[in-house]
Amino acid sequence: MNDPYTSEYTVNHIIPNNIIRVDFKLGFRVAPRLNLMFRKVVEELVVNKEVNITSHYESQQKNNIIGDFQFMVMEKFLSQDNDLPIAEKVIMKLHFWLKEISLSEERSFGLESNNVTVEKFPMVVSQAPKLPMKRIYMEQ
Repeated sequence: MNDPYTSEYTVNHIIPNNIIRVDFKLGFRVAPRLNLMFRKVVEELVVNKEVNITSHYESQQKNNIIGDFQFMVMEKFLSQDNDLPIAEKVIMKLHFWLKEISLSEERSFGLESNNVTVEKFPMVVSQAPKLPMKRIYMEQ
């Protein structure tokens, strides 16, 4: 965000009481301490009765044990389906190489690695042209 001290968030209930998306909007001077921020968001959701965080297992419900939380980090990679000129391929490969050797997103956000799942998805910049293919039938 442009304001250096912005600290806001939005909540989207994808599957009520099961999958909730929380988007943080942070200024460039706010440290991304997402573990702490997320706890505050969950506390507010519990107070507003938007979510029930007790475990779904009967044995743990008796003792009011809190259920598990999982952070999903969305990470893109360069798809093989791209049809890029050589210069752009080199630039994109350099970008992803730098990303690979730099600080991981989960560490930069201050997330504990046991609560993080990294979901990778392909990035298509320039769609490759359709391949003309013909099916050949084998005799039996």
